[in-house]
Amino acid sequence: MYYSRGIWKRSFFCITICVIFFLFRGLAQTESNSILLPNNLWTNADQLQGFFEREGVVGSTYLSKNWIRGTLELSNHRRIPGPDQVLLFNFDKIKNIVYVLNQEKKFSTYPIDSISSFFLVGSEMDYSFEKIPWISNNFFLIPIIKSEKGYSLYKRLLTKLVRADYSNEGYFTTGKKFDEFIDDYEYYLVFPGNTDYRKMYLKESNIRRVLKYELALLNEFFSMHENDINEQSLIGIIQYINERKYPE
Repeated sequence: MYYSRGIWKRSFFCITICVIFFLFRGLAQTESNSILLPNNLWTNADQLQGFFEREGVVGSTYLSKNWIRGTLELSNHRRIPGPDQVLLFNFDKIKNIVYVLNQEKKFSTYPIDSISSFFLVGSEMDYSFEKIPWISNNFFLIPIIKSEKGYSLYKRLLTKLVRADYSNEGYFTTGKKFDEFIDDYEYYLVFPGNTDYRKMYLKESNIRRVLKYELALLNEFFSMHENDINEQSLIGIIQYINERKYPE
């Protein structure tokens, strides 16, 4: 009985030694492998699985980088600022909200349904926005050509956020590393009499379709101008028709 108990103790001791040996061997292998790995692998671990470090955002949701002067006409016809007020303005192009900052550096917000028009004076250019209810109460329009007799032309500012889409496949890269706010425009042509309008695109086929009753003047204009269709050429077309048919 004593002999069997001695054998059992020696066997248990040997098994324990073997377990400890293999355990420390495994730990030593793990530590050894870790030491061989590059240090920057851990600092860049969050970039695995196709992730990348984003660069700074390009553009802004705001019309101006700084607070600027301006005037605001509310839907109840009240004008801001008042005679003795000094206020600064900015405009959120995506949310359609006007921000107004007072001398105490406190700001107020005016959503689109409370505004009929506003005018902002920036260092690089002036901005004029109007809401034309019979076109839409959901967005502002920027007047380009306003005519009492002839065609009027407006454009709508559309700003959208384009997310970074960078991809590195090892042998080539695609996309951008930065989010970007991009401005685009829709154009609205108001017909003589200010009772009807059409949305316009910067394409000759669309311009000819919208101005189908002015094809003779359009042909004259295109015969004299072979430039690509852009905003300036669209302005030139409307001005040319107004000068020929609806002189002020």
